[in-house]
Formats: sequence, structure tokens, C-alpha cells
Amino acid sequence: MMRRRLFFVMFLAVSGARAAEPSTAAILSCLSAEAVSSSVTWKALPTEEIYSQDDYEGGFNAIYYLSVQGKEIGYAEKGAVKGILFDHKIYPVDAARALPGFAIRPTELNPYVAEWGTVKDASGKFVCVSFPFGVLGQSGTFQKNRSAYLISLTSQKNARILYSATGNIDLIKTSK
Repeated sequence: MMRRRLFFVMFLAVSGARAAEPSTAAILSCLSAEAVSSSVTWKALPTEEIYSQDDYEGGFNAIYYLSVQGKEIGYAEKGAVKGILFDHKIYPVDAARALPGFAIRPTELNPYVAEWGTVKDASGKFVCVSFPFGVLGQSGTFQKNRSAYLISLTSQKNARILYSATGNIDLIKTSK
């Protein structure tokens, strides 16, 4: 009987630490860098003051970061390893979890071209980094091809996961 209780308590602790996964509306809003539904709030992060720091954390150089409400949010590199930084933790982009329906991996992230913000809806609140899909996504009709990284702010710090999504905004809107 004691084992069952212990197992149940452990199960509750583990399930409570699970990171929130963004809704389709939150993902589309992040990719678009604007709210695409009345149920979603998109808020751009202030990019007037941008910082950089060598040997920021674990050998990573913080190439680009913002300080927002006491949290540092940005982009870091350690040789060939690239990562999104949030609250002194580096989330390697190669380890980002592709969101369901978004199997294509994001292209190289240029933090100076990216749109940094937060997206919030019933699924939670997320840091959002939205950027053009490679050089193709920077001109003409290809500007609708976007990539994004999202990190849940509503899950516990140790349960945060970096998510990724890539796609053509117009095609995604019509298929969802």
C-alpha cells in the first residue's frame, strides 16, 4: 500500500513538471510575429538595448541578448553549437523539439533579423523567436516562409523545452 502511495505521489510530481506545448494559434502567431486570433496575445520584446558577452554560460558566447523584467533572452554560440538563451540557461537549437505538423527544421537564425516577443493564449505563455526561413524567406513571396523557436514560460524552470516550427504562414493558416 505504501508503495502505491509513493508511486502516485511521484507520478503527480513528474506530470506536474511537464512543459506546456503551444497551441496551433500560438505557433502561427509566433511564426507571423503578430496575433492571428483574438484568443492570442503577441507582444514584441524591447530591442532598443542589445547586449553581448563572451563566456556567458558554460563556454557559450552570448552574441545577442535582451534584458526583460530581470530575465536575459537571446542567442548564444559555442563553436558550431547554437542556442537560445533564457534566464541564464542555454537551449541548443539542434535539440529543439519539432512541434506536431512542423517537421522541417529551422534554418540558421540571425538574431539581428529575428523578431523577439512573447505569445500567450490558453495553452500558456511562450518566449517566441520568429525569423525568415533562410535567404529565401527575406524577399518576395518567400517572406511567408518563416521559422520559430518557442520556450514555455508557464512551466517550471527545470521542465522548459525549446520547441521549433517552420512553414509558409499562408499555407498553414488555410490548412489548419
